[in-house]
Amino acid sequence: MITNRLGRDVEILIDIEDFTGSQDPSETVHLLGSQKGPYSLKDYLHPELMSFKLSHGQRMLLPVEISIPLDAEPGGLYGSVLIAAQPVIGEKETEPGTSSGGAAVVTRLGTLFFIRVSGEVAEDGFLKDFDTKVGKKFFESGPIDFEILFENNGNVHITPYGTISVNNLLGKEVGSIGVEPWFVMPDSLRAREKSWDRNFLFGRYTAHLKVNRGYGNLVDEAVTSFWVLPWKIVTAGFVLLFLFLWALKWLFSNIEIKKKAK
Repeated sequence: MITNRLGRDVEILIDIEDFTGSQDPSETVHLLGSQKGPYSLKDYLHPELMSFKLSHGQRMLLPVEISIPLDAEPGGLYGSVLIAAQPVIGEKETEPGTSSGGAAVVTRLGTLFFIRVSGEVAEDGFLKDFDTKVGKKFFESGPIDFEILFENNGNVHITPYGTISVNNLLGKEVGSIGVEPWFVMPDSLRAREKSWDRNFLFGRYTAHLKVNRGYGNLVDEAVTSFWVLPWKIVTAGFVLLFLFLWALKWLFSNIEIKKKAK
């Protein structure tokens, strides 16, 4: 569903692009423009219209036909339908989004299509790394941010999921975090961040990750540890303890207790 909320008449332009994963874990997908991807879907996506006009407040439901050849190889196919809006020709652009040189800045929105052609596919993913974010090992307080790195070497996207359990120094579980399914494209690395927001943390903790690869009920596990030391509170506690001990010493050295004679 496409809705015009820009306050003026616009022309909607539709474009089709393939996308891939990336070896940069922070990049979810990489759009390929006019290039074809190794798992190309762009030739099989057919929107009903490639351009149309919408007045402010109008809506448009755009059907997209997907036609996969019968001889397509098993595995994943990936493409996107991208939508861009520009002022109707002849109308003066007055809204924010025009640069000082007069060139309109066009923002594109899109829908990703994940198609899996049935047959024998190569599912090959595994947990590559698990740690606190940027490997930080000492915290003053929560939240504690974790980073999961998953690698997919197969020819179809997979959706790993799992849980992170956190134990204290005595081995008692004090927290559990669900890791919802996320997609990892073929031939790519994908990072997933999860946060444990807990108050009143102190001491050493161990986080245990279990990740189901999303196929074959295969589970990978990893462990990382970290410390939470609220140094301001600890320092204040030592200062108070020092003052208390000093006060006791002063009392014992300056106040003489005598027994009353009978």
